[in-house]
Amino acid sequence: MASNFTPKHVSSPQLLERISKPVLIRLLRKYRDYFNDEGVMPPADGEIDYDRLSLVIASPNEAMPAHLMADLFYWDEVAEMADSDDLIEIAEKHEIEIGPESTTEEMALLVRLDAPDALEDLHAAYHAHGLLRKKKRFLSYFATVCVLPKWEKPTTKRLKRFVRDMDDWYDSHRKGRGTRVSLIEKDGAAWFIVRHGETFKRESALDNGQPTLVFYRPEAYDLLIYYHKQGELAIYNSSNGKRERRAYCTYLGKNLFDNPSFFERNDAAKYTLEPLRERGRTALDCTDVDGLHSARLTYLRYRFNGDNDHSVTHKANDVFTGLENIDENIPDGAELVCMGVKLTPSNELGGERNVKLYAPNISVYDHERDAELAHSFLAEKGFIITRNEQEDRES
Repeated sequence: MASNFTPKHVSSPQLLERISKPVLIRLLRKYRDYFNDEGVMPPADGEIDYDRLSLVIASPNEAMPAHLMADLFYWDEVAEMADSDDLIEIAEKHEIEIGPESTTEEMALLVRLDAPDALEDLHAAYHAHGLLRKKKRFLSYFATVCVLPKWEKPTTKRLKRFVRDMDDWYDSHRKGRGTRVSLIEKDGAAWFIVRHGETFKRESALDNGQPTLVFYRPEAYDLLIYYHKQGELAIYNSSNGKRERRAYCTYLGKNLFDNPSFFERNDAAKYTLEPLRERGRTALDCTDVDGLHSARLTYLRYRFNGDNDHSVTHKANDVFTGLENIDENIPDGAELVCMGVKLTPSNELGGERNVKLYAPNISVYDHERDAELAHSFLAEKGFIITRNEQEDRES
């Protein structure tokens, strides 16, 4: 962390001055020896040299304790991203006293000092929302049962068992222990954010001017989305490893549903593009999809069987209009491979959303906000293969 991490948000003197002095002194006293050596600890009158403190925080060195680096890292990241309501909720849960004039930065520091695990979970949640800001690829695995059980939020005990199983799996694959799982519930879906280690890396470095080797274990974040109305587990794992995805299927099924075989463990067909061929433009009609104003097909690729590897790609502002202009239809004998759709939300905030599907089970979104909206559209319009029945909600 020392070589790459430079706190930018919480290191300005002006920001530090806006934090209650007793709260800031708690941080200094926690690492008294280090801040003494750096000439930061306040004298008897309690006056803090904010310029000096700012310089020390902004310039981590070899002498900075690892735990202080971790505190600064989570404080800096959450203070920049956080919604104050999230921090207030955590403070109330952990009985952390927050003053009426506390800034977001002060609240984040207080939570870090008094409930460090809670701040790490909040950071993981924010990080998950950033996982899809660049295009990310999800692979889907479906429940093997005929009737889906009624969804209930997993208990802390069940989540801890899931963490323990994944810890054992990562440890056996030379990725170490220390797995953490955070859960975010959304309408019709549960997001599991998994933070874990990767295999050790070795890099050349300088220690007080002398060449040395640094060994460290990189941190990775994976995102598992369980759509409990469809019995689908969509997995984005940074390693893209198939065995890792199978482990997620096994241990999530085991610990959430008491069934290690609850989810398929092989890549299975999730999407069908046949509605495009069967219903044409009407397959994109959004009048019955909440939150969507319109959808248009901008990309379509299909291929033909045989040894010639013949495929056809259509790109247009509206592919169906393009096909009409050249008096063509989607051929009956072609295999539909990929489609790209632009979705316009009803409120039109943020413009159109880009979604791409690769049959049989890969989806690509430009932004994390697209996942829920696109999933509703795809499920409602028949692009997601129906597999399971729902347990009677009245029972």
